[in-house]
Formats: sequence, structure tokens, C-alpha cells
Amino acid sequence: MYRQSHHEVKAAGTALAAAAVDTAVTSAVRGLPPVSVEEAGRGLLTLLGVMALTVVFELVFVTRDYRAAIPLAEDTELPPDEPLHRRLVSPNALPVLVLVTLVPALAWEPRFALLPLAMAASWAADASVVRFWERRNGRLVWRDVPLSGASYATSPVSRRPPARTASGAPPG
Repeated sequence: MYRQSHHEVKAAGTALAAAAVDTAVTSAVRGLPPVSVEEAGRGLLTLLGVMALTVVFELVFVTRDYRAAIPLAEDTELPPDEPLHRRLVSPNALPVLVLVTLVPALAWEPRFALLPLAMAASWAADASVVRFWERRNGRLVWRDVPLSGASYATSPVSRRPPARTASGAPPG
């Protein structure tokens, strides 16, 4: 079980790393074609368009899944909140993403090496929507929950401290 926002940030980091590897290998093997200002502008507009469409899609469709998520029981042990900077790239997904985009970049068109940038933009937009939903609703979204039939589960942002008496001792 892990946080949905961490999953999206990790996927975006993996896509950025794949784009860097693809670009380095493609430029070393084939060389990159010169890019005009118009092409660079179109590429930037395309990335912004992908992000905008992803945000709209997430807000309309995926947040329904977050609202329908199963609340975790109070006694559920949550995994420790690991800092993202230690695991920003998924070691299992990186080779797959590199191969899927590097082969076409070397065989046909070198610009295929930049395809992971669009994926990174999409996943970064997903991460921002998840964070927005969590802040707005005061709940964390969890993924791969060990409950049957649940895609997502939610928990309060912070667990309530155990009940105490007026003297500060636990009840009972």
C-alpha cells in the first residue's frame, strides 16, 4: 500500500529519466536533428495541452474514484511516509520505458526520444490533481490497498491521537 501522489510523482520522475537516457543515446548514435524555434514552440504547446487535458480528465473522471474510495479503519497500520527524493525513479519501469521509446528513436525518427516528456507531463498533472484533492478533502489517497475490490482507500491526513483523560492518562 502506498500513496497515489507518490506513485504519480515517481512515474513522472521515471519518464524524465527515460527521456534523458533516450536523448543521450540517440544523440550519441544518430545525432539529433536541428530544431527550429517554431518546432520547439509547438512541442511546448503540445506538452501544455497534454497537461491541460490530463487535468480536466482527472478532475472529471478520476476524482470520482477518490470520492468512492473505501475509508481505512482507524486501527490500520499505515506505511511510513518515505521521502520521494530517495526513490524518484522506478527501477522496474525505467528499462521498459527506455526500450519502448529508444528503439523507434534509433530505427526511425530521433524525436521519439522525447516521447517520455509527454508522459512525464501527464503524470505530473495527475500528481497535482491528487494533491489538490487530498488538500481539499483532508484525506490521503492510498493505492494497492489489501482490501478486496478496492482500487483506492483514504485515510485522514493525520491520525487522531489516542483518547486521554483530564490527567493525561489513557482511559480505562
